Amino acid sequence: MASAPASPQLGAGSQLAAVYFSPRDAFASILARPRFWLPLVGWTALGIGLAAVWMPRVDVREFSRNQLQQSGRAEKMDPAQVERALDMQTRVFKPFVWTLVVLAPIVTTLVVGLALFFIFRFFYAAELTYAQSLAVVAWSFFAVALVTTPLVLLVMSLKGDWNVPPEEAVQASVAMFLDRPKTARPLYVLASSLDLFSFWILWLLSSGFAVASRRTTGAAAAGTVGLWTLYVLGKVAVGAAF
Repeated sequence: MASAPASPQLGAGSQLAAVYFSPRDAFASILARPRFWLPLVGWTALGIGLAAVWMPRVDVREFSRNQLQQSGRAEKMDPAQVERALDMQTRVFKPFVWTLVVLAPIVTTLVVGLALFFIFRFFYAAELTYAQSLAVVAWSFFAVALVTTPLVLLVMSLKGDWNVPPEEAVQASVAMFLDRPKTARPLYVLASSLDLFSFWILWLLSSGFAVASRRTTGAAAAGTVGLWTLYVLGKVAVGAAF
C-alpha cells in the first residue's frame, strides 16, 4: 500500500488553497486520500462554463476560416472547396466543442496519470498507486485551469474578439514574439509550447510527485519535464509533417 509523509488532513477547499501557496503540503494531504474525481469534476465544469460563454459569441464560420487559413490548407483549395469545408466545419463545430470540453479533462488525467505513474513507480521506485497519480495530475491541472479560464474570458471580452481559439487568447508563451505567418510551423509550435502556464503545471506536478516519491522537487522534475518534452517534440514533429 502506497503511503505519503504524514500530514494534517485538509478539506477540499483547503487543499486547493494549499496547492497555490504550499503545494508540497497540499499534495501530502491529497496523496493520503487521493480523491481525484473532485478536481476532475471541477476542471470539467470550468470547460463547460467556458464553452457556454464562448460559443454563443463566436462567429463559427469566421473562426473556421481563420483556422483553415492558418493551417495552410486553404491555399491548396479552390473557393468552392473552401466553402464546402467551412459548411462541414460549421455543422460539427458545436457538437465537437461540447464533446471536447467533457472528454479532454478525463482523457488527459487518465493518460498523463498513467504515464507518470509508470515513470515514478518503475524509474523512481516510488510507493505510488494509480489513484494517487491521478489525484496529483487532476489537482495540478484544475488549479491552473481555475486561474486561466476566467482570464481567457476576460481577455476575449476586453478585446471584443471571440473568434480566436481560447488556448490562444492569453499570450503567455515565446510565440508572442514571433510573426506567425512568417514563422516555420514547427518553430511556432515549439515556441507556443514554452508558456508560463505549462511551466506552472510542470512545477505543480513535480511538487506532487516529489512528495509521492520522497524526493526533492528538482529530482522529480526530471520525470515530469522529460514526459512533457516528449509531448512537445511530438507536436513539433506533427507540425513539420503537416
